[in-house]
Amino acid sequence: MKFIQQRTIILKSFIAALAILVIKNFVFKKLSLYGQDFHDLIELSDITIIFTGAFFVFGLLLAATMTDFKESEKIPGEVASNLEAIKDWIYLAFKAPRTGTSDLCKEELDSTFLRDQMIAITDGIIAWIYSHGKDSTVIFPLIRKSNEIAYYFAERGVDKEAIKGIQENTNAMRKQLTRAYSISRNNFIKPAYTLLQSILFIVMSLLLITKFKSPSADYLVTSAITFLFCYLYLLISGLDDPFDILNGDTNVDLKPIDRFKQRLCSDFLVGKKGTSFDELI
Repeated sequence: MKFIQQRTIILKSFIAALAILVIKNFVFKKLSLYGQDFHDLIELSDITIIFTGAFFVFGLLLAATMTDFKESEKIPGEVASNLEAIKDWIYLAFKAPRTGTSDLCKEELDSTFLRDQMIAITDGIIAWIYSHGKDSTVIFPLIRKSNEIAYYFAERGVDKEAIKGIQENTNAMRKQLTRAYSISRNNFIKPAYTLLQSILFIVMSLLLITKFKSPSADYLVTSAITFLFCYLYLLISGLDDPFDILNGDTNVDLKPIDRFKQRLCSDFLVGKKGTSFDELI
């Protein structure tokens, strides 16, 4: 199943090429217009300029979508780095001297609460990225949970550098996830997709009525051009939203966040409530 999900573009393009061959050889070869067969109404040499122009347009739009995709590739790693930094600031909070004379400043930091908060934030970010809707009302309240850790530390007289570091990394993570939200929700301009679909339709229609010198050339050229244009169209559509879980072979790699989640669950503040930092490590 995973093999198919990671090669959906190739499979869809292959099916489209096969469908065009079947339609041309089993439908159009039986049709005629004023004694002229439908499958050889025009010569291939008459339409090569159209194929050249179509490839040029597809290439321009592919280059445009690649810009956002390149930026999207960086986001999982940057989010994981900020989460890792927040985790390190929490470690610092345990080690650095605390100030203040209130009762809260004298009590031990709740390692269970902090661990649960970090796991909840990480799980929420992963679930949001894998979600189809990318709901903004879910992700932004979730990011504020890391600020709640900063508030928790501020009430207990934790080192100010740790509090400042958590807030700075939270703000950086908010910018990165906002960018991911923008890329996912704001698709390429609709007229551009209309142009691509029109070109694809014109190319497929011309292939159905084009005459070739031999049956082998007919099969090879028709299938190859259909495959290439369908592949380019599906690739552009997939790259336009690299966070779409339905496009398995054009998704950004989420391994940095997944690996951080594994490290977080395995060694971050593992222990019972009230356990000191030195005992945890």
